[in-house]
Amino acid sequence: MAATLSAGGAVKPASLPNRSSTDDTCWLHIPLRLYVVVGLLLGGYQGINSMLGEIYSPDFEAWRPFVREYSSILIVFLLIPIVIRLEGRFRLDARPRMPVILAHSAGALLFALIHVVVAYTLRVAIYRAAGETYFIGNVFLTFLYELQKDLIAYLTILLLSFAMREFRVRRASELRAVNLTAELGEARLRHLTAQVDPHFLFNALNAISNRMREDLDAADRMITQLGDLLRAAYDTDQHLLVPLRGEVQWLRGYAGMMGERFRGQLSFEVDIEPALEDLEVPRLMLQPLVENSIRHGLADGRGSLSVQVRRNGHRLRYTIADDGVGLPSTPLRRGTGLSNVARRLELMFPGDHEFNLAARAPRGTVVTVEFPVSA
Repeated sequence: MAATLSAGGAVKPASLPNRSSTDDTCWLHIPLRLYVVVGLLLGGYQGINSMLGEIYSPDFEAWRPFVREYSSILIVFLLIPIVIRLEGRFRLDARPRMPVILAHSAGALLFALIHVVVAYTLRVAIYRAAGETYFIGNVFLTFLYELQKDLIAYLTILLLSFAMREFRVRRASELRAVNLTAELGEARLRHLTAQVDPHFLFNALNAISNRMREDLDAADRMITQLGDLLRAAYDTDQHLLVPLRGEVQWLRGYAGMMGERFRGQLSFEVDIEPALEDLEVPRLMLQPLVENSIRHGLADGRGSLSVQVRRNGHRLRYTIADDGVGLPSTPLRRGTGLSNVARRLELMFPGDHEFNLAARAPRGTVVTVEFPVSA
């Protein structure tokens, strides 16, 4: 099973399988009609086989083998649920072993006794109603003959019950592990997404503080824009995926605030391919990338920055390009924003995403992010 990430809502805990519950035998709760049909088919199959073995007998009657086989199958099918319940009470893997052995030894003998007594009573009654006599022979030898077959039947039912319950419990454990993994991944995603807001807020307040020394009116407008951005972020803080339209609106608001900070120095362009507004995308994925470009690529606020969003089949690509100082000569150390984006992409699209930073000619940096989307 592949894990699915919810676009919103609370995380529900996975249900835990209870190995000690008698509900472990619920695999037997098949529709009654199906249970009856299986019994009729099995009795018919056995009856036909028995009939073919007697067809050349001088006193052959077609109904006799069916009476014998159906009387036996009927009792066995009525006893199967009891055997399974007994196995649920005295499980084959329970400790200590002796009570289990004694319980099932007694169960097997009782199973055989009920089967023989009821089945032969039915046969005698049906034969008598047909004006004939059903020959039992030596009662002790007849019981021993049926006992060895009933012990095999009892053991088979017992082992099938145990195997089916173990399969069900293991399957439930596997599903539980998958659910826990998915929930852990979602919790980590929510934690990482929540990190974006305080990180952004700290940087935004720092930018407003710097602007206040130069232009109080611009700082006031930045505070208003910051309030709008925080309100928009709060409206979607329970969602991991949001429509691209909301991301773009949030980005334009951020661009407006940065424009106030670097009045007349920063050129900001957003180019979104038409008809993509309703696509579900990771929340606040673009903003940390743009903020990183402004803080490190365009540290003095001078230059141009462009954001391009394009779709290629079932994949979406973000391209953030600036004409700033470019990549350092030493290996780049990712800060909070880039590390956050990288971890979220790995959690949401493991092995099915791209996240690259490259130098831009003649100068600057290009960041590309690509991931799968659905309509």
